[in-house]
Amino acid sequence: MIWQRLSLEWQYCVEEAWAAYCYGSLPHGAVVVDAEGNIVARGRNRIRELTAEGRQISGNRLAHAEMNALLELDWHAVNVYGCKLYSSIQPCPMCIGAVRMAHMQEVHYAGRDSGAGATSLIDKTPFFESGNIRVFGSEDPELEILLMAIQVEATFSQAHPKAEEWVEIMSQGVPLGRKLGTEIFATGILRQWKEEKKEAAFVLDQLHEQLQKLA
Repeated sequence: MIWQRLSLEWQYCVEEAWAAYCYGSLPHGAVVVDAEGNIVARGRNRIRELTAEGRQISGNRLAHAEMNALLELDWHAVNVYGCKLYSSIQPCPMCIGAVRMAHMQEVHYAGRDSGAGATSLIDKTPFFESGNIRVFGSEDPELEILLMAIQVEATFSQAHPKAEEWVEIMSQGVPLGRKLGTEIFATGILRQWKEEKKEAAFVLDQLHEQLQKLA
């Protein structure tokens, strides 16, 4: 099963992404890891949630997973210069900008986003370039496919105004993710697991089984 092979950072990212889906927001999750490898903050997309814990934000278009992980970080207790951000999806312009403003120098993301992903900005201005941000993305093809499938399903089930068009854009390069996501939207299985309060590990492993049959 895929869950057991994931590092703790990615497991937490997926848990946050699944929680975001279950609360009706975009299925994105993020964590911050310090220089010693400890997970020191977690965040999820909360754009459609009404409330949030701690310093996180909710109920607006700025409530992205990466932003909430950065806001949750205790900057007085942790040396942010040695921290790394892990995100289930390629950060958007706002979030990669926040990474630079936080003076964080390393970003890992599990899945590409050909629509809103903006890590290519890291050398586009003198300020960005001086940050020396290192970006590592999409190192596990199967995990990327599964996360894209959840994103595709959410785009359809949450009634995005231009769902077909946006799915086509964001899933470029991950066609199996688009195919699997379209299938699980048609069956309604992800919404069923949400109602049954299934855990992220169960969801990912079950989707992995479906991917094996699809591939």
